[in-house]
Amino acid sequence: MNKRVIISIGIFLLAALSVMSQTIEPLQSVKTKQKLLAFTFDDGPNPQTTAEIMNLFEKAEGKATFFTIGKNLSKHTALAKEVLQRGHEIGNHSMTHKRPLETTTEDESMLEIKGFQEMIQKELGYSPSLYRAPFLKYDMLNSDSLESLGLKAVNASVYARDAKKDVPVEGIVKRIMEGVHSGAIVLCHERQHTIKALKQVLPQLKSEGYQFVTVSQLLSSGEENSIAANHPLIEIKGSKYHYIKNGVMVFPRHSASLLAMSKTKSKFSPVKAQTNTGVIVSFKTASPKVKINFKVLEGDNRGPVFGIYQNKEFVKVAKFGKKDGPLLSFDIESAHKAKEVSYEISLPNWSNVGLVNIELEEGHHLEEIKSEEKPVYVAYGNSITHGTGQQASHQSYPFILSREMNWDLYNLAVGGGKTSVPMAEMIRDDFSHIDYMTILIGYNDYNGEGISAKAYSKRLENFLKTLREKHSLTKLFCITPTHTKTLRSKKSGESIGEFRKSMTQVVKEFQQNGDQNIFLIRGEEISKLEDLKDAVHFNVEGAKSFGEKLSIELKKRLATNN
Repeated sequence: MNKRVIISIGIFLLAALSVMSQTIEPLQSVKTKQKLLAFTFDDGPNPQTTAEIMNLFEKAEGKATFFTIGKNLSKHTALAKEVLQRGHEIGNHSMTHKRPLETTTEDESMLEIKGFQEMIQKELGYSPSLYRAPFLKYDMLNSDSLESLGLKAVNASVYARDAKKDVPVEGIVKRIMEGVHSGAIVLCHERQHTIKALKQVLPQLKSEGYQFVTVSQLLSSGEENSIAANHPLIEIKGSKYHYIKNGVMVFPRHSASLLAMSKTKSKFSPVKAQTNTGVIVSFKTASPKVKINFKVLEGDNRGPVFGIYQNKEFVKVAKFGKKDGPLLSFDIESAHKAKEVSYEISLPNWSNVGLVNIELEEGHHLEEIKSEEKPVYVAYGNSITHGTGQQASHQSYPFILSREMNWDLYNLAVGGGKTSVPMAEMIRDDFSHIDYMTILIGYNDYNGEGISAKAYSKRLENFLKTLREKHSLTKLFCITPTHTKTLRSKKSGESIGEFRKSMTQVVKEFQQNGDQNIFLIRGEEISKLEDLKDAVHFNVEGAKSFGEKLSIELKKRLATNN
């Protein structure tokens, strides 16, 4: 045989072997000792089915993964946003769900996949980590092409076979119940007959001890000693918008759309907003030692300080410098050997970090936290509320107040922030329920921007009116500006006293118009100059004193309702 022919055949075989080595092997199930199931739903979001499916999983105390189509998501962005807000997961199911014959090259297939990734990142600030091919056809792709986008291919080990119209409900129920096993991934579609089947399947499986988790959570259960950030037994409090990006749990306190807004419109710096004040990571384990791994992310990083609690008791801080990172790790020794301990990690007030994973001693695992239902408390303000002047989030007055009152805190304050109607719109739209809210805002309107007290009154009035469009029963505590050494604005010449009068008058007008759930707290009466670290910010003891005094004032108002 001609040498050239032999060489050509050899090169062809090597190329073929190279392609074969990159063949995609979609995930079908996960080996786990726990009774976990990952239900997945293709083809949404769909206003006729998505919300109802989420409601069924909420009733079953579980989560699901939705493999959505880009063209549907673009029509129903708000619904997709709700999927994420309710703790479910979104996977990439291509932009238009083209049939295999319609995508004849890898480039065409990649455009479908990449287009979805780019669109959802732009619309929701979210990067899916999972991909399911339309009709489960991966022929035009190889593993490297998906890995380049940070995607893992997912099929299933249990198929409901419910895609077509008028599939008998009994058949769907039978296929799921006969196929499930620990670690199974169940493939369903967003169909009405599927919903009818779920109403039978979910209660039955739950009675058998199964828990319903997302695919990413199921993946994390496979390694018991290295716990992934999105493990279902890790609780996140203080961030409504947390999500997984490249395996790291990120904790935004504000919506992606608000952070993308211009500073002129939002009235605050998005960089300063990308910090973690008030956010808590909770988990429970009997492991004698726990190692926590975080990653420093983009934002205003001034040196991360973490507060560590065991069984609600403060234990110590883990402190790092500005130049430490990007990976941060610290160990926690259990103070209750051989017993289950509930851990709370209070994240930094002036840094932006993401959770990488939690490492346990061999043979140990996470336990379920039996959380009590607490009132929801939102703190809004500027750097005073954000925690400037204190080293750590757990030293800030909203954190102290939330512990005194036994409330779940969402601290939405941003250093340098002014009274912001877009912030009020985000709170109005994204919080389904708020029990209590404190508002301490105005110093930067007064001294930073230098607007008049009259202009401040109008801003505050618009802020409160926006909130009340949805949250009419929320107890609002408006706090007049606390003590400051800056008694007159450097720009306008107006006094801080005029701004206190403005807030007082606005609150009084709301009360006179029938709002029985708005209260005035005189910040200058429960703070003093000795509390300050500088011209306006509390020192550590000052923040503690203010938080404690504020709790007393709030209890008085709630007791007398005035």
